[in-house]
Amino acid sequence: ERFPTLKVVFEHITTGDAAQFVREAPANVGATITAHHLLYNRNHMLVGGIRPHFYCLPILKRNTHQEALLDAAVSGNPKFFLGTDSAPHARHAKEAACGCAGCYSAYAAIELYAEAFEQRNALDKLEGFASLHGPDFYGLPRN
Repeated sequence: ERFPTLKVVFEHITTGDAAQFVREAPANVGATITAHHLLYNRNHMLVGGIRPHFYCLPILKRNTHQEALLDAAVSGNPKFFLGTDSAPHARHAKEAACGCAGCYSAYAAIELYAEAFEQRNALDKLEGFASLHGPDFYGLPRN
């Protein structure tokens, strides 16, 4: 009430519930989505044994949440935009009994997002998600 135009961004949303909340919230509420949450779900991390390089926080969720995030990302809704959350760790720190959380994606971030958008036949929406929605939301000039 005291700050009606304050920008509120939910960083790295991971659930369909969060995507729905952002969609229904006022225009000053937005969210970022990571490439790894678009491409992977908890089965990638757990089925057949634990794969530590898929361990990140917030943790990967069920495929229903992955699908909801993909829907939000490719929707063209300017409230959703890229947020890489690339978190590199040394191999010994990831592949340990108590390994570090984080997915290293910076080396191919845009390619990973492109892969997710291509899965949905929505490459035409990638530029907005990756390059326009964020600066527009924050009121910054486009590059």
